[in-house]
Amino acid sequence: MLLRIRVTSFLTGFGVCAGLALYQLRQDIKKSHDVMSHQAEAYRIKLESRVAALEGALSDLRSAAPPPPPAAAASQPQASS
Repeated sequence: MLLRIRVTSFLTGFGVCAGLALYQLRQDIKKSHDVMSHQAEAYRIKLESRVAALEGALSDLRSAAPPPPPAAAASQPQASS
C-alpha cells in the first residue's frame, strides 16, 4: 500500500514538473522567435535602404555619363572567320 502511494506521488510530481518544463520551453522558444523576427526585420530594413542608396547612385552615374556615339558600333570592322 505504501509503495503504491509513493509511486502515485512520484508520478504526480513528475507530471506536474514535466508540464511546467514544457510550458517554460514553449515560452523560451516564443521569446527567441520574437527576438529573431525583430532582428530579421531590422536587417531587411537596413538592406532595403542600402539597395535604394545604390540604385540612386547608379541612376546618378547613368545620368552623368555621356551617351555613346551612335556611329561607334557601325565603324568597327567585323572579324571574318
